[in-house]
Amino acid sequence: MKFDPTDTLPPATMTAIVAAYGLGEPIEASFVARGAMGAVNRLRTRLNGAVRDWTVKRSYWNHYAEPAIEEEVTFTRACAEAGVVAPQSLRRIADGAFVTAVDDQTGGSQYRVLEWVDGVAGGSGHERTIPALMGWLARIHTLALSTYGKPVDPWFIRISYDWGALAVRLEARAPEIARLLREHRAELDELTGLVNRTPEARTIWCHTDIGASNLIWSAGGPVLIDWENSGALVPRQELGLLIRSLGDDGRRAYDAYLAANGPERISTLGDLTTSVAVHLNYLGVQAELLLDDEHPEQHDFARSQVESAAASLPTIGSLDAFVAGLQ
Repeated sequence: MKFDPTDTLPPATMTAIVAAYGLGEPIEASFVARGAMGAVNRLRTRLNGAVRDWTVKRSYWNHYAEPAIEEEVTFTRACAEAGVVAPQSLRRIADGAFVTAVDDQTGGSQYRVLEWVDGVAGGSGHERTIPALMGWLARIHTLALSTYGKPVDPWFIRISYDWGALAVRLEARAPEIARLLREHRAELDELTGLVNRTPEARTIWCHTDIGASNLIWSAGGPVLIDWENSGALVPRQELGLLIRSLGDDGRRAYDAYLAANGPERISTLGDLTTSVAVHLNYLGVQAELLLDDEHPEQHDFARSQVESAAASLPTIGSLDAFVAGLQ
């Protein structure tokens, strides 16, 4: 069967997931959203006579690993005790594992299930969103949970792409993207140098993906979702990552973090390098995906992501101005 990344769960997959996690009887599933790594579906079941909804996440790349999810769950539990609310991850009833594999239209996919959070996604323009986000970040940074020596994922602190070589590789398959990389070669090289020259600093356990789209306003208050990338990171670089992602609202967000007694400060370009690393690494990964013959269903998404990332590249001057505006 042809695989579309936005397909909802087939009936056989629904049945397998419901059985694995003890969710009762399946009623229906609906596609909610997709990202670079996977898709989210809303699964409705009847459990003990009541209709219940569940979040079902599908990995496009079978990247889920039990030890990493165990770490994530431990982290979310500690954050919840500090007032940062997160949905609970469900375990399989047979063995307590979080991940289940199902042979479906993709030829085999990993899935995990979490509590469904009913509500409205936050927007950075909503008056209440930024104080909630920055309050959460301040609490997580104040917790300062140890990483026990776990290294930072290079995704956040280093860039290994040779942008000229990547443009050459793309020339025959995606000439418009190759041209785009050549047009931005000077900025890409300068930004890569900035990131790779920045020394590593003290790290703590961080969410790493706090943003307005990962805040859900539920009837009981705000809930923070998408903890899968949580791990070691320099806290002030996580702060820089979030406030730069908010654009014109960055200053307001920084003030909200300070008002919430957040312990970190932005004072140098180095504090923005995780933001730059994520931006460029995402551009590079999506560009390389256009060379992947095994996943043609991902090419349209990848092309749109590269074009968007290239159009929003910062310059050293704009980053300097951003830091100066926070002082």
